[in-house]
Amino acid sequence: MPQQPCIEPSEADAGNQCQPGSDPVAVEYPPVALQPGHTLLYQVLSGSHATGLVTETSDFDWRGVYQAPTVAFLGLTQPKETIEIEPDQTYWELGHFARLCLRGNPNIMELLWIDERVTSPVMEEIRAMRTSFFTTSMVAAYLGWVTKERRILANPEYEDKLTSKRGSHLVRLLLTLQDTFTTGQLHVVLADKERDLCMAIKRGEKSKTEVLYTLDMLKERCIILAADSGWPKPDPQPLEDIVIRARRNAI
Repeated sequence: MPQQPCIEPSEADAGNQCQPGSDPVAVEYPPVALQPGHTLLYQVLSGSHATGLVTETSDFDWRGVYQAPTVAFLGLTQPKETIEIEPDQTYWELGHFARLCLRGNPNIMELLWIDERVTSPVMEEIRAMRTSFFTTSMVAAYLGWVTKERRILANPEYEDKLTSKRGSHLVRLLLTLQDTFTTGQLHVVLADKERDLCMAIKRGEKSKTEVLYTLDMLKERCIILAADSGWPKPDPQPLEDIVIRARRNAI
């Protein structure tokens, strides 16, 4: 059977701690009602409370990973890859989560760098190899998502008042990618100057034109850094070995 998760208030990831002024809050981890035989492996508070971009309207966004029983994969019906619990909880099955890691999915990548967490041995193994997910797939995922969303922001029919939250998120993604290229670490909480820029956008203090210009400038920087980074293509084998071992241990 999979080992039960334990709470890990990390001391090693000091770079991801909320900085002064980021309004950290103490909250209890919500219970997760999983189907019988399913095991919660990982749970973090993500979103603005993790990034230090909290406002008075910020939600509590809980994310995590669960493992379906191995026997559930043997029949004709496969277990769910994602579970969403109202109002703001999302959990990914271990195998699906691993595939998203290899693709460099922006939402998934950040979960592996959040400090406070409920965790398990298998997820600590994955966290230990998290820099191996800095690949060409991660670059494509980040830049592809920003490019797609930027087109939406540029649409004349898109209301300026809706630019703030989405624009702040996209700028933060590019700032995070830029920092990852230069430091080799994914810092969920930005440095003060970058955080102040994202907060200004989020509060509606920047025009749509300014936001679009910032996105274009940051994207070009990231393209240049990507070309010089030497990041490899993803190697699925080490991660697949972890998932297979977890499946076997759950029999």
